[in-house]
Amino acid sequence: MTRLTRIELFALIGAGAVGAGVHAAIAPEHLHEWAPLGASFVAVAILLAAAVAALVLRPEDRRPVAALGALLATVAGGYFITRLIAIPPLDPERESFDTLGICTTAIEVLGLVLAVHIHTPRRRLRYLSLSSGGRR
Repeated sequence: MTRLTRIELFALIGAGAVGAGVHAAIAPEHLHEWAPLGASFVAVAILLAAAVAALVLRPEDRRPVAALGALLATVAGGYFITRLIAIPPLDPERESFDTLGICTTAIEVLGLVLAVHIHTPRRRLRYLSLSSGGRR
């Protein structure tokens, strides 16, 4: 594992941990507001924490990277969707954008970008960068 990959892994673990921590911290408020919404926050916190733990325990395995990336994509996408429309099974009302949500989602999107970068084979990245520049 290269030094850059280690830094990327630490950053990905951090992004997942931030997402898990924020969702766990605000789950009680959402449970009081509306139980299904709060339950989804609890589930997200548990899933993110489990994916982070799997990545910490098996940093060489690409499956936890893919799982954490997929979770971060789902959570970040869910934040934006719930700000644009109401989703009655999870939230009966459309929510407004908030500072904590925007900052957390930005960190989650960064984690997603890192997960894709880590998970993509290096040969493929080199080929893509060469083909987009027109040089071979």
